[in-house]
Amino acid sequence: MDYIKIAKVNAVQLEKGRVTYIGTLHLTAHHMIFFHPEQEIWISYPTIHTVEKGLPTVHNAWPLHIRCHNFVYVALNFQTEQNVTDVYESIQKLTCIGSVEQLYAFFYTPSPPFTTTDGWQIYDPLIEYERMGVGSKNDQWRFSDINQSFSFSPTYPHSIVVPTRISDTVLAYAAKHRSKARIPALSYLHWNNMASITRSSQPMVGLKQNRSIQDEKLIEAIFMTNVPQSSTGPVYGSTATNLIIDARPTANAVANTAVGAGTENMENYRNCKKVYSGIENIHVMRDSLNKLVEALQEIDSGNHVSKSTLQKSGWLKHIAAVMEGALMIVRNIHVCNSHVLVHCSDGWDRTAQLTSVAQICLDPYYRTLRGFQVLIEKEWCSFGYKFMDRCGHLSNDKNFVALSATNSAANTFANVQNKFSSNKHIRETSPVFHQFLDCVFQTMSQHPDRFEFNEHFLTQLHYHVYSCQFGNFLFNCEKDRMQYLASTKCSSIWDFINSNKDEYLNKDYMASIDQLRGGDGGVLFPDSKAIKYWAKLFGRTDDELNGLDDNMSPSNPLNERMTPEMLGLGSNLSDSTTSTDGEYTPETNMDADPLGINGTTVVRPRSGSRSNNSRTGINNVTQVEGEDTWQRSADNIASKIPSALSGAFGGGLVDSFNRLTMNVRDTWYASSTPSASSTDEPFADMRASSASPQHRAATVGRSNSRRRQTVDRELRSIANPIASHSASSSPKHSLASLTLEQEMNPSYPYLGNGDRDPLSGGGFKPISAKSPNGSPLAGSGSGSSRPSSARQGVTSPSSLGKSPPRSASPDQTTALPSSSQATPTPTPTPAPVPVHVELEPEVKKEPVKELPHPLFVE
Repeated sequence: MDYIKIAKVNAVQLEKGRVTYIGTLHLTAHHMIFFHPEQEIWISYPTIHTVEKGLPTVHNAWPLHIRCHNFVYVALNFQTEQNVTDVYESIQKLTCIGSVEQLYAFFYTPSPPFTTTDGWQIYDPLIEYERMGVGSKNDQWRFSDINQSFSFSPTYPHSIVVPTRISDTVLAYAAKHRSKARIPALSYLHWNNMASITRSSQPMVGLKQNRSIQDEKLIEAIFMTNVPQSSTGPVYGSTATNLIIDARPTANAVANTAVGAGTENMENYRNCKKVYSGIENIHVMRDSLNKLVEALQEIDSGNHVSKSTLQKSGWLKHIAAVMEGALMIVRNIHVCNSHVLVHCSDGWDRTAQLTSVAQICLDPYYRTLRGFQVLIEKEWCSFGYKFMDRCGHLSNDKNFVALSATNSAANTFANVQNKFSSNKHIRETSPVFHQFLDCVFQTMSQHPDRFEFNEHFLTQLHYHVYSCQFGNFLFNCEKDRMQYLASTKCSSIWDFINSNKDEYLNKDYMASIDQLRGGDGGVLFPDSKAIKYWAKLFGRTDDELNGLDDNMSPSNPLNERMTPEMLGLGSNLSDSTTSTDGEYTPETNMDADPLGINGTTVVRPRSGSRSNNSRTGINNVTQVEGEDTWQRSADNIASKIPSALSGAFGGGLVDSFNRLTMNVRDTWYASSTPSASSTDEPFADMRASSASPQHRAATVGRSNSRRRQTVDRELRSIANPIASHSASSSPKHSLASLTLEQEMNPSYPYLGNGDRDPLSGGGFKPISAKSPNGSPLAGSGSGSSRPSSARQGVTSPSSLGKSPPRSASPDQTTALPSSSQATPTPTPTPAPVPVHVELEPEVKKEPVKELPHPLFVE
């Protein structure tokens, strides 16, 4: 009580979430209590994570911000600076204590007394291992008293289970090869096949690659405990997948060799292999949780948690890593009938996570209320998980920050010192046990009827790990618990839970499923990809943390512009991606040659054709002039990109895309097309280059009525983009296609200085082609930034005169100048006269060397 400078403060404003109360604050020896007629909040001092005394607000209120380990965030506003200072210093002295005996558990007396009083005897190693089959179903294991006085390994339980063939003398030598003398010891024996899960610490290999014959013999004996025996000796092969699972990332394990530790050299261990689980260390997990807490506190304008900030924390990634490692153990034990040895660095953090989650999946007993209590006592308390260090029970002054209203330099120095100062106490904290409970919650969510306890039971455990109200979670090992006489001086949390058992039972639990051992045999295989945030633990709703991201919400204004129609994909995505320029003939055999590489079959084009399997919902992609399937799909996608950019962002990006497309195409045509030998057949050179089985459908001379209609529709979209989108929301060709037609076909009458206006009822009116953003299209008039010399054989549209309208007949083609012709002089020349060439029947030609595909083809 000497630490309390002020015991009661009136008219204190408390802000919790979006709710504000004005009440009285009471400070006791172990709790801070805020009383209001509608709300009473108790905060245990050990649950306090950080306290910050802020600067005065504009309303002359002095704030005190408190963050708790159980994700409770409150802000207390005081009327005077003296009150906030007294409360701040009192909380600091009551939280930062120097001895475990000052914690609340040594002073707590339940009132009324608990109805059950066997909490400290709930776990008996002799009874529990006998239930598994040690000494009853299997004589390959024995109890060893080598650590009875904790002199062998101070962090191990006083009674360990080892192979019968290994003596205590061998154990003593093997301990020298393991960190903290934590030798491989039995953790679980599977009820179905007597396969075992053992745990240990890392081997002391070092840079010299040290080895221990005793350690190798111990592990070999463990892996032979369920090998069938015959008259001539053991029968090998039934345990061919024995695993040594190193829970660390590979780089971390190898790096430890520099400090004399490391990982097993598998050349020295027989009949097994090693796997790295890739779970990060305690520092990464601590930072990840801090980022998650910051994300929970960052509320956007819509009072929702930022999903992107949550994802940046990487919390679910770490949970998934633990789940995947546990599933590896489950499969190897239950499916492969093999043994698993698990270790990390010292064997009390990641090792406990993996072995515990795996046993919950393997043994239905551990999914009962009492069995889960036994599991925690065995895997966490007995095998030496460091509750005091990882939970930070003996808090530190570094968790308290006081900002000065008059000295900003002191504030900056204090923040920098608090952030970068090396503090061993803070570096030892990590949410390892929290992650284990999170993994149990994930498994429970996927199998809601296979657990006897409910979610409330898990949240209570998480709170009391930090509350220090009970003696179970105060110490780093079993030796410390016995040294401080925790079983006689402190209450057990299991008495508290079992006295109110009905409050923690799952109403959907079906024990008969596991008792009959039918179906999955009582073994669970949770999906490590179907995980979610534990919303109730974080004080949020499931929709807030696990709902759709705000950016993906239909109410987002941006998504209204990202509809399939606006992206140029049409109302039916499958229809918009189906080719309509050709159809397969019965002779086409695409099953034998799906890419058309070996065959010479030519598919006849037919304007407006469509192939659509409506019964199966699968669109058959057609080919034109031997074009392969993947190339046609690439053409369709490339042709829609400008429309997508135009629909989603306006026309600003379309012009740049057109220029890029033309540059690529012109360069490819100029480099791949041989010189024309005759001007009477301007397409002969291109046909020759595309005579291979995989034809070039991008030869610009190809034309049909479908093509003409498409260009007309694109012209209308240029003149009236709004009407164009309303009339046809799914254009089949892009503005880049139109620009290419203009440059390669200067006689097209509707471009450049043509007189006929296709949008008017009659007469002639000169128009200029422009992109939707109002800028001239590439290659049209003076708006083109590309010199005419960059494209051989292309006449500038600005030098063209009037041309008659071309015919839209599908069997005629407008003559284009060959790409190999010389560039005309800048002097004005008459407009070229359209030459109509009838398509001759396809003649089988000798295949030539196939040319590389262009980046974009039409």
